[in-house]
Amino acid sequence: MESNGVHIENPVVVGSTNSNGIDESSYSESSINLAHEPLQPKNIRWFYKNDSNSKRWTKFDGSDSLGIENRYRANFCNDEPKVQFFINKFTVVVRGGLYEADLRTMKCTSIFWPGEETEILRGTWFYDDYQPHEHGNEIEHMHLRLFNDKVINLNSDDTKISVIHTEEFSDSNVVWYSSDEVYSFSKKTRTKIMRSVTQKLGSYFQRSAGAKLHRSYKTEATDDDKLNDITHLIFMVHGIGHKMDNMKIIKNTSQFRECVKWIKQKYFQGSQQRAEFFPVDWRSTCNFDGGLVEKITPLNLKNIRQLLNSSAMDIMYYTSPVYGQEIQNSLAQELNRLHSKFMERHPQHDIKVSIMAHSLGSVITYDIITGWEPFTLKRNYHSPKIHLNFELENFFCLGSPLSVFLALRKTKDFHDNENIFPQWLAKHVYNIYHPTDPVAYRFEPLVVKDYCRIKPVVIQAYGAKTDYTKSTIEAISDSNDPVIDDTNGTETKTPDGRIGGEAFKKFGMWFKSGSNESKPNFNESDNGTPMSSKGSSPIEPLNPRLDYVLRDSIGGSASNYLSMLYTHTSYWSNYDVAYFVYTRLFPESEKIVDAQSESLSMSINFDNLPEPEPGEDALNITHLS
Repeated sequence: MESNGVHIENPVVVGSTNSNGIDESSYSESSINLAHEPLQPKNIRWFYKNDSNSKRWTKFDGSDSLGIENRYRANFCNDEPKVQFFINKFTVVVRGGLYEADLRTMKCTSIFWPGEETEILRGTWFYDDYQPHEHGNEIEHMHLRLFNDKVINLNSDDTKISVIHTEEFSDSNVVWYSSDEVYSFSKKTRTKIMRSVTQKLGSYFQRSAGAKLHRSYKTEATDDDKLNDITHLIFMVHGIGHKMDNMKIIKNTSQFRECVKWIKQKYFQGSQQRAEFFPVDWRSTCNFDGGLVEKITPLNLKNIRQLLNSSAMDIMYYTSPVYGQEIQNSLAQELNRLHSKFMERHPQHDIKVSIMAHSLGSVITYDIITGWEPFTLKRNYHSPKIHLNFELENFFCLGSPLSVFLALRKTKDFHDNENIFPQWLAKHVYNIYHPTDPVAYRFEPLVVKDYCRIKPVVIQAYGAKTDYTKSTIEAISDSNDPVIDDTNGTETKTPDGRIGGEAFKKFGMWFKSGSNESKPNFNESDNGTPMSSKGSSPIEPLNPRLDYVLRDSIGGSASNYLSMLYTHTSYWSNYDVAYFVYTRLFPESEKIVDAQSESLSMSINFDNLPEPEPGEDALNITHLS
């Protein structure tokens, strides 16, 4: 039958029906169920997508959800109570102050950096995993219309329950068997065939072919459910390859942000600290040659040449006297813009600032802060910090070739007693790399030459309490590979020698002259401190250390070129990196971890981690940002 243009199936039961096709004789006059009254704002949950390609929705915090819902009701729900203050106000700042939700466009847009925009959705009806049904508003409207605050009693014979109503959508059908038995059936061919078969077996089997829907979210939204104020701001600087996909750094930052969020929820729930990560795009505003390189590119081997033009060419641009300054200015201007815009919105915040820079991005950042001009092979000594209007707490380098650039700058102006890592660079410098990353190089042998035979510090598995200020040092044996043999998915051996001596108080003191031999042998002094190859004096130990190597948990090898290329872009999704960075930003946070906590496996337990987003390539070697 038709009712106001909506098809409603007549239930096969005895009794009179009203204009909506509902059997009124099946109502119990005394069974008024409050669950069938209009949903309150606290029962509704708003959602967003992490990126436009994601198939799953992420819930807003309770405070954000209430803020959006109040504006929604004030402007789009004429039959519900509304707050006068919210009328004609269609936007609300959400997600810890970094995004703005717009009810007119149903989009969530980044406030500080351009280009990030995803959908939002009002959740009223949910699947078993509490992902929202995308037609929840229409389902809720029909549900209230059908039942009018009453329920239909279930038949004692569950298999004989008939269909009360079917609502058809473009991608699915939603069927009511009773007030609390509502199912969604996909219109995919396989589901349609299954449903046609089960219809002949009775409603019980028919329902088994669909997905049961739940009305209202599983937990109520509250104003207390919100993020803490930002206490540490981290700028994420990309490397080469951003020309191919100028959204890649936004995706990488979002991915790393989710890793840190998971780490904090699992290990540091009592912490009031909040780190926030801002993507920094320095490439998209640079035009460079105006397409001249593309015009002179031969057509043979076109795909490989285009890959090189869009990625490795950035290195040539940066070392060019024509475009190098433009790249430095682009990065410095974007860093200053993001910082200034943040401080305008949060003038009372006592914010620390750090930078995480990947690949070539670490070189450009280093040069900006230290005043080095790679296009002139000179350092600007008169103004060592000429570009940035903030100081760095930490400088994290990921898969960095910085030490190669520095080694190649050993001109007459680059003396052994020069400050390679000057005090104004950052309070702490961390060179994080994967053992099979072909782009990454060590920092420590630049500072103390004999450290070419000292193993880097191994970053332990996430969740493992580690005091890196008391890290041990161990010589690399001549017969072993420096890193891979000790980190290829196995637990690192316990080093013997402890660091001794006074801690260096200035980065300029890190550069010490060492042995002239390329592969010195080490002896140990009485206190376990390694001695130089001549055996006459102990090596001055680096404290803090600079080089931090990851465990090879993916099983990479030097002969697997695809694996090596993947490791160069794997830092953004690495939970060991996320844990290490978080605990370096907030060293006091590890006190929250129970000393008696269950030891973790050295390999990642993917069963307990967020599932990768569908459609994401596990190995994407074309994006080297």
